[in-house]
Amino acid sequence: MGTPVNIIVGSQVWVEDPEDAWIDGEVTQIKGKNATIIATNGKTVVAEISSIYPKDTEAPPAGVDDMTKLAYLHEPGVLHNLATRFSLNEIYTYTGNILIAVNPFRRLPHLYDIHMMEQYKGAAFGELSPHLFAVADTCYRAMINENGSQSILVSGESGAGKTETTKMLMRYLAFMGGRSATEGRTVEQQVLESNPVLEAFGNAKTVKNNNSSRFGKFVEIQFDKNGKISGAAIRTYLLERSRVCQVSDPERNYHCFYMLCAAPPEDVKKYKLGDPRQFHYLNQSNCYQVSNVDDAKEYLETRNAMDIVGISQEEQDAIFRVVAAILHLGNVDFVKGKEVDSSKLKDDKSLFHLQTAADLFMCDAKALEDSLCERVIVTPDGNITKPLDPDAAALSRDALAKTVYSKLFDWIVDKINSSIGQDSNAVSIIGVLDIYGFESFKINSFEQLCINLTNEKLQQHFNQHVFKMEQEEYTKEEINWSYVEFVDNQDVLDLIEKKPGGIIALLDEACMFPKSTHETFAQKMYQTYKGHKRFSKPKLSRTNFTINHYAGDVTYQADYFLDKNKDYVVAEHQALLCASKCSFVANIFPPLPEETSKQSKFSSIGSQFKQQLQSLMETLNTTEPHYIRCVKPNTVLQPGIFENFNVLNQLRCGGVLEAIRISCAGYPTKRTFEEFLDRFGMLVPDVLDGSDEKKASMAICDKMGLKGYQMGKTKVFLRAGQMAELDARRAEVLAKAAKLIQRQIRTHLTRKEFITLRKATIHIQKIWRAKLARKLYENMRREAASIRIQKHVRAHRARMNYTTLQASAIVIQSGLRALAARNEYRYRRRTKASTKIQTQWRRAQALSGYKQQKKATVALQCLWRAKVARKELRKLRMAARETGALKEAKDKLEKRVEELTWRLDIEKHMRTDLEEAKGQEIAKLQNALQEMQGQLDEAHAAIIHEREAAKIAIEQAPPVIKEVPVVDNTKLDLLTNKNEELETEVEELKNKIKDFEERFSEVENENQERLKEAEEAQLKATQLQETIERLELSLSNLESENQVLCQKALEESKNEELFEEIKILKDQIANLESENESLRRQAAAVAFEQKVHPEKIESDHSAASLEQKVQPEKIEPGHSATALEQKVNPEKIEPVHSATALEQKVHPEKIEPDHSAAALEQKVHPEKIEPDHEVAVAEKMQVQPRVIADNMTSQIKNLDNGSSTEEEWQARKEPRAPVFLLTKQRSLTDRQQESHDALLKCLTEDKRFEKNRPAVACIVYKSLLHWRSLEAEKTHIFDKITHAIRSSIESQEGIHDLAYWLSTTSTLLFYLQCTMKASNTTKAVSRNRNSPASLFGKMAQGLRSSSMGLGISSGYSGMVDKTNGQSKVEAKYPAILFKQHLTAYVEKIYGMIRDSLKKEISPFLNLCIQAPRSIRTRSIRGSSRNIHSNIVAKQQALHMYWKGIVDKLDTALRILSDNYVPPIITRKIFSQVFSFMNVQLFNSLLLRRECCSFSNGEYLKAGLHELELWCLKATDQFAGSSWDELKHIRQAVGFLVLHQKTQKSLEEITNELCPVLSIPQIYRIGTMFWDDKYGAHGLSAEVISRMRVIMTEDSINIHNSSFLLEVDSSIPFLMEEMFRSMSDIRLSDMDVDPPPILRQRSDFQFLLQQMDSDSQ
Repeated sequence: MGTPVNIIVGSQVWVEDPEDAWIDGEVTQIKGKNATIIATNGKTVVAEISSIYPKDTEAPPAGVDDMTKLAYLHEPGVLHNLATRFSLNEIYTYTGNILIAVNPFRRLPHLYDIHMMEQYKGAAFGELSPHLFAVADTCYRAMINENGSQSILVSGESGAGKTETTKMLMRYLAFMGGRSATEGRTVEQQVLESNPVLEAFGNAKTVKNNNSSRFGKFVEIQFDKNGKISGAAIRTYLLERSRVCQVSDPERNYHCFYMLCAAPPEDVKKYKLGDPRQFHYLNQSNCYQVSNVDDAKEYLETRNAMDIVGISQEEQDAIFRVVAAILHLGNVDFVKGKEVDSSKLKDDKSLFHLQTAADLFMCDAKALEDSLCERVIVTPDGNITKPLDPDAAALSRDALAKTVYSKLFDWIVDKINSSIGQDSNAVSIIGVLDIYGFESFKINSFEQLCINLTNEKLQQHFNQHVFKMEQEEYTKEEINWSYVEFVDNQDVLDLIEKKPGGIIALLDEACMFPKSTHETFAQKMYQTYKGHKRFSKPKLSRTNFTINHYAGDVTYQADYFLDKNKDYVVAEHQALLCASKCSFVANIFPPLPEETSKQSKFSSIGSQFKQQLQSLMETLNTTEPHYIRCVKPNTVLQPGIFENFNVLNQLRCGGVLEAIRISCAGYPTKRTFEEFLDRFGMLVPDVLDGSDEKKASMAICDKMGLKGYQMGKTKVFLRAGQMAELDARRAEVLAKAAKLIQRQIRTHLTRKEFITLRKATIHIQKIWRAKLARKLYENMRREAASIRIQKHVRAHRARMNYTTLQASAIVIQSGLRALAARNEYRYRRRTKASTKIQTQWRRAQALSGYKQQKKATVALQCLWRAKVARKELRKLRMAARETGALKEAKDKLEKRVEELTWRLDIEKHMRTDLEEAKGQEIAKLQNALQEMQGQLDEAHAAIIHEREAAKIAIEQAPPVIKEVPVVDNTKLDLLTNKNEELETEVEELKNKIKDFEERFSEVENENQERLKEAEEAQLKATQLQETIERLELSLSNLESENQVLCQKALEESKNEELFEEIKILKDQIANLESENESLRRQAAAVAFEQKVHPEKIESDHSAASLEQKVQPEKIEPGHSATALEQKVNPEKIEPVHSATALEQKVHPEKIEPDHSAAALEQKVHPEKIEPDHEVAVAEKMQVQPRVIADNMTSQIKNLDNGSSTEEEWQARKEPRAPVFLLTKQRSLTDRQQESHDALLKCLTEDKRFEKNRPAVACIVYKSLLHWRSLEAEKTHIFDKITHAIRSSIESQEGIHDLAYWLSTTSTLLFYLQCTMKASNTTKAVSRNRNSPASLFGKMAQGLRSSSMGLGISSGYSGMVDKTNGQSKVEAKYPAILFKQHLTAYVEKIYGMIRDSLKKEISPFLNLCIQAPRSIRTRSIRGSSRNIHSNIVAKQQALHMYWKGIVDKLDTALRILSDNYVPPIITRKIFSQVFSFMNVQLFNSLLLRRECCSFSNGEYLKAGLHELELWCLKATDQFAGSSWDELKHIRQAVGFLVLHQKTQKSLEEITNELCPVLSIPQIYRIGTMFWDDKYGAHGLSAEVISRMRVIMTEDSINIHNSSFLLEVDSSIPFLMEEMFRSMSDIRLSDMDVDPPPILRQRSDFQFLLQQMDSDSQ
C-alpha cells in the first residue's frame, strides 16, 4: 500500500484503533511526524503521519460496487466499503474481477431464484450489481466465445460460505447449460445432488463452522460444442482421516455417523446402533447435536440424494453397513494378554462389538480379532507372527477404521463420477474449486500444513493472475510497465514442498526410519532451515516451528506429524476385507500386487497430497481462472454482525490485501480523463478551455509536480500516494476558495446588517413621530367630544322631564274617562238582563200549557188505534192460516227450481266443454231445458203475480171477508195442479239428464281410449318426422356431392357413356319431380277438401272434436313440417318416392306394419290422413334410402380423400350406380387435389383485405362450407391448410406478415365458431381419439378441453348464430381438430409478434438504462455557450433512445391496424410489451446503483412521459391499459425525483408515494439512491431500520422475497373475449371478389354465383 503524504489540518483520515481496527476522524493538529485526530466516535488519537491513511469524503454513502473505483485503495478504505455494503444487505463486492462474498448467515432466496438468473444471463460483467451469477455467466460466456476451459476458485475460511457459493455456481451453470433428462435424471441434477452426499460423508462440525468441509473438492463440469452439459467429474483432496478416530471438544465427527444413529428404528435395529454417546469415536466430544439440524431428516434426504446420483439401494445398505461397522469397531477395547506384549479383548462388550463389526463386514470374527491383535512379519525364512500390546492393537484398530472410511469415501466419489458420466468428447470444461481456506489455530498440526500449502499454491496462482490482469490493462492503455514488480511466495513453497530439502521431504525421510520421533524430526528442521527467512523456531519449544505465510505467521506442532504422514496398508487388514462375503466390502479392498501383498507398505500422505495438488495446479493452469473470496463477518455465526478484525484477517488470508499490494506496486489509482478533470480541474483552471482532455490531465500532473505517473489512452495512472497528494492540493485550493467565499459572505452579511439597521432606525423614528401626532390629535378630539356630549346630555335631561310630566297628565285623564265609561256600561247591562228574564219566563209558561194538552191528545189516539189494530190482527191471522200451505208449497217449488237451475248450469258448463263433440244431443237438451226454464219462469211469475194479488186483496179487503177463503182455495188448487205438472216435467228431465250422463260417461271412456291411441300415434309420427329430417339431410348431401361430381365429370370427360349416364340421371330427376308435383297436388286437394267438406271429417264427431280441443298442438307439426318441406325443398320429396318404390319392390313385407299404423292413425285423426300419409310413406322408405345415401356418401367422400380403390368401388356399387364413378375415380381425385392446391395457393398468395377483413379467410371458409368439409369424417384439406399456415409463419421474422396471418387465422376461427356445432358422438370421438403426430398434435391435445368448450358451447355461439342468422353445421372430428389448431396458431402468432416487438425494443431499453445518468454542468470547464450546446446535444442523444421505442410502437400499431388485427389482441400485445418494459426498466434500476440517482430519475421521467403521450395518441382502443402496466417504474422514478426524502415516514412512502412497491423493493431503491444533482440525503436511518426489521420478519414466513419483477409470457385473453369483440362481423356479409387464380377455375364458380345472387 502506498504511503500517504500531504496530510494537513482538516484532512479526513483513517487511524488504527485497538477495538474497531480502523476509525475515521479529522486532523486537528500536526506536530512534526505526529498528528492529532478527533475521531467521529469522540476519541482523540495521536498517531504518526506514516500510519494514517486519507479518507475519501466524496465516496458514495452506500459504498462502491467495485473497490478499484475507490479513490484510496488501502486497507481501511476496503474494510469500510465492505462494512457499509454489508449493513445494506449487499453481500457481494468486486475488486476488479475478484468477487468478495460476505456470508450473511441467513437465507436470501430472492438473490438466487430463477428471476435473478434471467437478469444476469448475458449481462456484461460489471453492468449489474455484483453477484456470483455474474462471475458464473462471465465464465460461461468466455468458454462459449473463446472455446477455452474456465475455472472458478472459491476460497475462504471454514464457515465463510464456500460450499453454498459452490452450490449456487453449479445451479447457474446448470441453468445455462442444462438439457432435458433422457432417463429421468440430468447431469446437472446429479452434480447438484452430489453435494448432500459428499457433505454427509466429508463434512463435520468444527469450532468455526457447523458444516465444515474436511476435504477439498474440484468439480469439473464438461460441455459439448453447443454449450450444453455433457458430463462431470468430482476430484477430492486430502480427506481428514484422523477425524474418524479423534474428535476434539466441542466438534463432531463426520455427519454420516450421527445421521445413522438417528435413522428410522428398523435401520437402527438392523445395524445394532443406538445413542451416539455409546460409541467411542463419537463420545470423545460432548457435542452430539447441531442447532437447527435434524439428523433424522438429513438421513432421509441423504438417501434420496444417493438415489438421484445413481447409488442403488443395495449399495446404500452396504455403505451404511460399513459406517456402522466403523462405529462398532471403535468400541473394541484391548487389555494385556497372558503373553508378554500381547493383547486380548477387554470384556464381553468388546466381544459383542467385535462380533457385530465382523457381521457387518461379513468376515470371520476370529480373523478380525487376530488382524487387530497380531502382526505377521515376512522374513526370508518364513512368516513370523508377532503379538501387539494393547496400545499397538488400538492403533491397529484405528488404522483399520481410517483406512476403511477413506476407501469408502473414495468409492462414493468414484461412484458419483461413474454415475454422472464423463464425456470424453467434451469440448471444454468449467471447474469449480471448493477448497479449505487458510487456517491458523492455537494448535496447528500436519493437516493445517497441507491446507496452508494448498493456499500458498493458490495464492501464487492468484498473484500471477492479478498481475497478469494489471499487465493486460497497462498494455491496453499503452503505458510503460516494465519496472512494475510484485511479491512472490515461491520461497515459502520451496520451503514446504521442495524435493529434496523441503519440510515434506524431511518428513518422508523421518517416517522411513523406525526410530525417528517427532523430536528428532523437529531438530532436523531446526538445523536445515536455521537461516531461512520464512522459517523460525519459537522460544522455549522443542517441537514447534513457525512458517511465515503470505497471510501471516503460523506455528505448527510437530508432535503427530510422523503418525499422520504414514499411510500403512496392513496386509492382514487387506486380506481379511478382500475375502469378505460382502461384495461391496471386497470391491473397496481389491487384491494388492503380489510383491506388496506379503508385507505392510509405507506410503506418505504428504507425497500423495503433493501429487494431487500438482495435478490440480496443472488443471488450473490450463484454464482461465475466476476468483470468489468468501468472508465470514463474525465468529458467532449470527446475521447483522461485522467484526472488523476478523474480516481483515480473512482479507489477508484470502489474498485480497495481497492483490491490493500488487496494485499498489504498480498504479493503484486509475481514473478516466473526464473523472480526473472533474475532480482536479480546479487546480489548474486555465487548461480546461481546450478540448484535449489528455493534455489537460497531463498539464495538471506536471503543474502539481507529480513524478512517475503514466498517461494511457483513456485513463490517468497514478502511483501510490499521488492521489493523496493531489487531494491535499485540492483541499488547499478548496480551503482558499472557502476562505474567499467566507470573506465575501461575511462582507455581504455585515453590509446587509448595516442596511437593515439603518432602515430600522428610520422606520422607528417615523413610527415615533407618527405616534406623537396621533396622541395630539387624540386629545383635540377628546376635548371637542366632551363639549358635544355635555350639550346632548343637558338636552336629553330636559326632554326627559317634559316627557314625564306629559305622561302623568295623560294617565290622570285616562283614569277619569274610564271611570265614567264603566258606570255607563254597568247601567246598560242591568237593563238588558231584566228584559231578557221577563221574556224567558213568559215563554216557559206558554210552552208548559201546550205540552200538557198534546200529551193528553196522543194518549187518547193511541188507545183508540190499538183497539182497531187488534181487531184487524185477528182478521189477518185467520187469513194467514188458510194461505200458509200454499206459501210452503211455493217455497219448496222455488228451492227445487233453484236446485234445478244450479244443476242445469253445471250441465250447461259440461255441455259447453263438449258442445262440438256432442253437438246435436246437447242442442236438443238445451232446447228442452230452455222450454222448461220458460215454463218455470212463467210459473214463478204466476206465483209472484198471485202473491201480489193476494197481498193487494188483503190490503183492500172490506170489513166482511166471508168469500175470501173460497177464492183462495181455488187458486191454491190451481197452483197445486200446476206444481204437480212441473214436478212431473222435472222428473222427466231428471231421467233425460241421467240418460245423458250415462251416455256421456260411455263417450268419455271411448275418448280416453282414442286419446291414448292418438298419443301413441303422435309419438310414432314424431319419430317418423325425425327420420325424415335425417334422411333429407343425407339426401341433400348426396345431391350436392352428386352435383359436384357431375359438374367435374362434364368438364373432364366428353365420352358418350358419361353423357348417357347423365341423361339417365336427368330422366330420373324429371320423374321424381313429376311424382313430387303429383304429391303436392294431392296435398292441395286434401287441404281443399278439408275446407269445403268439413262434415267428412266429423265422422267421429265426439272424438275428433275432443282431440282438436284438447291437443291442437299435436296436429300442427304434421301440417307445418310437411307444408314447410313442400314449400322450401320440394325437390327433396322426389327421392323419397323413388326410394319408396324401390323399397316396395325389394322388401314388400315391410309395408304391412306401416299400413296398420296408418290405419290406426286414420281412425283416430281422420283430418290428418294426407299429411300423415306422407309421414307413413317416409317411414317406409327409411331403411333403404339411408343405406343408399350412406353408401354413395361414403364413396364420394372416399373419392374426395383419395382413400378408395377402383376395386372397392366396383364391389360396393349399386346396380344403378353412375357409370362415371367406375371409370373416372382417379380423375375426380386429381380434380379434387387441384382444387385444394388452388385454394392453398390462394391462401399463401392472396393477401388482400375487403370490408376490413382478409379476403382469403372468407374464401377458405366458403370453400369449406361448399365442399362440406366440416361434416366430413375424413379429409386432408385441414392438414394442408394448417401446414400452409405453419410454413408461412415459421419463415417470417418481421411482424408484418405475422400480423396478416394473425388477422387471417383469427377471422377464420371466428367464422368456424359461428358455424360449427358438434354432436355428442363427435364429442365422444374427439375425446377418445389420439391427436395426430403433427406440429400441433400435442398442443391440440392440451387445448382440446378448452377449445371444445369454445367450439360447441351453447352460450356465446348461440348469440352469434342468432345475430348473424347462420345455420349451424354438425362438425366432425377433423373440423373440430382444425379449429383447435387454429386456436393454437392464433396464440402462437400472438406470442411471436409480442416477442418480436420485445426483441426490437430491448436494445433501446438497454441504451436507455445505460445512458448517462446525469448531464451536469461544469462551471470550471469552458464557456457557458459551450456548456449549453453540450447539454443540448446530450439531451437530444438521450431523447433518441426513447424516440426509438416510440417509433417501434408506432410501426407495430400501424402494421396491426393495416392488417385489421382484432383490437382486443392489439391491446393485449401492447399491454404485455409495456409490462415487459416495466419489468426491464424496474429490474435494471434495482440492479444498477448508478441508475438510482436523482438525475437519472429525471431522465427516466421524461422518457416515461413520451410513452404516456404515445398511449394517449393510440387511444384506449389499441393502447388499453398499457400505461397502467408501467406502475412499478413510475412509482420508482417518482421516488427518485422526490425532494426531502429524509422527512418522509415509512407510512407515507408505502401508502402514498409507492403503494404498489413491496418493502424489499423500496428498501433496495432507498439504500441505492444517491443525489448527484443537489447532494441531498436519502431515506432516514429510522425508516431504513424499520424496513430491515419488517423484511427480517417477513423472511421467516415468506420463502421468496425477491425484489425483482417477473415477465409474464402467458396468453392474457380467452377466445371468448376475442369472439365477443368480433361480434359485429356478420356471416351474411362476407362475399368477396375471388382472385384471378380462382376466378378462372370452373370448380370455384360458386364464389361468383353467390356474389351474383347476393347482388340480385
